[in-house]
Amino acid sequence: MFSLSDKTVYSLHRISGLVGGLFILIITITGSILVVDKQLDNLLNPNQVNIEVVGKRLSYNQLLAKVNQQYPSAQLLRLQVADTDKTRATRVDLIDQGVWKWVVLNPYTGAVISTRNADATLVRRARELHENLLLEPVGGFVMGLAGICLLASVLTGTWYYRRSLLSVFKIGVRWNKSARIVYADIHKWLGVVALLFMLMMSATGIFFHWEQIERKFGDGAPQNQSQSSSIPLSAISVDTALAAARASIANFQPELIDFPKPGDTTLVIRGNMPGSIRMLGKYNVSATMDARTGQYVSGFNARDADLEYIAEHIFEELHFGRYGGWISQIIYILLALATAVVTVTGLIIWFLKRN
Repeated sequence: MFSLSDKTVYSLHRISGLVGGLFILIITITGSILVVDKQLDNLLNPNQVNIEVVGKRLSYNQLLAKVNQQYPSAQLLRLQVADTDKTRATRVDLIDQGVWKWVVLNPYTGAVISTRNADATLVRRARELHENLLLEPVGGFVMGLAGICLLASVLTGTWYYRRSLLSVFKIGVRWNKSARIVYADIHKWLGVVALLFMLMMSATGIFFHWEQIERKFGDGAPQNQSQSSSIPLSAISVDTALAAARASIANFQPELIDFPKPGDTTLVIRGNMPGSIRMLGKYNVSATMDARTGQYVSGFNARDADLEYIAEHIFEELHFGRYGGWISQIIYILLALATAVVTVTGLIIWFLKRN
């Protein structure tokens, strides 16, 4: 029967940590940013969340008409619906001359507050760095390998220290000892604290990277799409579609509209309803509407989805940690920082042993 000695397991632990070390640090730092990406973007751009309430909000058709005046040849991607937050600006995503832009408007005047290149924003750069090192697709394979290294490091470390795993809390950090022992104590203590977190992050991260590989090599090359929609913006009645969606799905709370892709005739309104389960995704409910007439076509509720859909969205929520509001976000950031310290101390221990 095949078995690994503790010495071999420790060697695998050290090798996986060394190979993935730098990339694991990148994952933890960018991952911490992504946990609070919305709050961070609002903090950096306060003009989009501090709108003065003046009179009555313009209809979404009126707002989109303002966008169409400024970007007549752009392809609309999505519109954020913010009816309940009266001081929040309205954001429209579009492709203009090949550039993905975020256009933020004052919902009361229709004035454009800001236009940003989405790919140049901090939160988008952090996500691209987190997923593919800004070097798609090669970087995606590298980060997938980093996830495998993290998983291997956690599993081998757990096995190697299996007999004394919980004793680290009794021993603590022996600050009066040599530097190598101090770093080793910190490494083991935080490693146990963040053990389940690191297992979850590495496993779900590997899952998402494998999905990317499947899409890239399994579904063939993506088809090129023209920049202009097959349905003119002036022919799409967003307000009619929103009203029909609310009338067709009881207690529906729209939050996002996906506009028709080239060649398509439907738009999708995404949102939630009372009792929606965040672990099933940011948007539990969606309504597919005929973009030409605004009439309801079909609805979807994540509660009725198949097992694959449910698993994918649970994994996504577990990976990014937004399901519990600010409480889960703080916990995730602390555990991500603990993972970073575990990685750094592991590298320091390796260096001290060599000198």
